[in-house]
Amino acid sequence: MLFFSHEQYLTYIYFTVVIIFLAYLYSTGRKRKWLKSFGGLNILQRFSKIPLTIRNIIKGFVVSASFCGLCMVLIEPKWQTTEEYYEKEGMEIVFVLDVSLSMLAEDVKPNRLQRAKIEMENLIKDLENDYLGLVVFAGRAFSMLPYLTMDYDSIFLRILHMVNENYARFVPYGTNVGNALLIAIESFSKVQREKVLIFLTDGEERLAVRSQVAEAVKMLLERKDISIYLIGIGDPLEASPIPKKDKNGHIIGYEVDMEGEIIKTKPNPSLLQEIAKLTGGTYIHDATGDELKGIFKRVVEKHRKIIGTKTRNIVKDVSQHFLGGSLLLLAIFLLL
Repeated sequence: MLFFSHEQYLTYIYFTVVIIFLAYLYSTGRKRKWLKSFGGLNILQRFSKIPLTIRNIIKGFVVSASFCGLCMVLIEPKWQTTEEYYEKEGMEIVFVLDVSLSMLAEDVKPNRLQRAKIEMENLIKDLENDYLGLVVFAGRAFSMLPYLTMDYDSIFLRILHMVNENYARFVPYGTNVGNALLIAIESFSKVQREKVLIFLTDGEERLAVRSQVAEAVKMLLERKDISIYLIGIGDPLEASPIPKKDKNGHIIGYEVDMEGEIIKTKPNPSLLQEIAKLTGGTYIHDATGDELKGIFKRVVEKHRKIIGTKTRNIVKDVSQHFLGGSLLLLAIFLLL
């Protein structure tokens, strides 16, 4: 359905269009009358570009319609349609992101950490009415949000952008999986909703605290309402160095250990696979990062509950169509 934001001006536009049409016909009529006074109008029409009456009427209509279209652009034409959509129940999603030094390896482009952040952001763009949490971990785990949030842009993504390479070099050294799981479990609310834990790491365990892992597994077995997905990232077949970069992003060296040897990192999924087996969760590995987007999407869609269907109005600005039509009519007028 077509409507205008300022419909009160439509009457004035129609009135002006009629005036322009009549004025154009009156002008061409006077011109014909003036030429006829010279005599031999038929001869003049044969050897000159004097338009015929029917042609004058068409030109008058075209220029009037062109003016009408331009005026309607000013009163903001809109097109309203209705569509049915599925009403989906909001869920709780807690992301657990490994920010240890090994996540800066570039076997995944641009590196493991940045690729994980990029695909998380891509997923969040499609979310609606979901509650999000974020836990980061290395040697220790930290909840980046005091509570789950539905404010994706101002809160969640802003905090996610703070987790960068400098942050990864600052946090305590190690990969404490157990501590991260415990913090993530505590992030969920007690409200009855679908709950999904997405745990993303390269799986290289540098700090083994088996007691915390065992405690986390016990809690997950008790909290049967939490679905856990452990996602490994990085090439498990070949070890990769961890580059050092200057402020312009150029590699100036590689991370070394206490003995001056270059540190090389290779994902080890054995612990994550063991946790997934014990808790009834799912372990998925992505060696290149190319599958992360699809993995995230499938996880969310699997647990998405549809409540019912609703209809909503969709309003689109169609000013460009009126403007294009007016310019086309003006070109036709010039060609006639």
